[in-house]
Amino acid sequence: MKSFSSRLIPVAIASILCGVAVAGGGKDDHMKMMDKDGDGKITAAEHTAGAKTMFTKMDADKDGQVTAAEMDAMHDSMKDKSHATARTEGGPNEQKMADKKAYDETGTGKSMPKQMSSEQKIAKMDTNNDGKLSAAEHASGAKQMFGKMDADGDGALTAQEMRDGERKEMTASDE
Repeated sequence: MKSFSSRLIPVAIASILCGVAVAGGGKDDHMKMMDKDGDGKITAAEHTAGAKTMFTKMDADKDGQVTAAEMDAMHDSMKDKSHATARTEGGPNEQKMADKKAYDETGTGKSMPKQMSSEQKIAKMDTNNDGKLSAAEHASGAKQMFGKMDADGDGALTAQEMRDGERKEMTASDE
């Protein structure tokens, strides 16, 4: 059986990445959105504030809970904005290629792993098993995720640590 904190990590990442739609672009835009002091790193306080903002934006009906449908809607919004950016600026396609190379450094043609569904992401953090993600569950997961993603333990996340965390935690398992 997975520990409580291991269940929280993937949804925290999902929530962080859902904020990309709010920022209107790729992961670097998300980094800029959360990095309030512009130092190229996200502190625990910046991460907490960003995660709270993202939860609020995912909670479309403002009932204090995020459902899989609300998360899917945010993902769809991200895709729409991503495609628009790609057509006009070359945008996130460059990051997607970098992500694919990071996954398949050998160039053997492996496809990137399947990402978790919204239902799977919520299930990882849904401590009361009601099928929804509360603000408290989200905040707790975001805090846990920050600690897991901070690979060098310096109390701040770099863009690379965020990308690596997503690759590690957002892959659908075959369980």
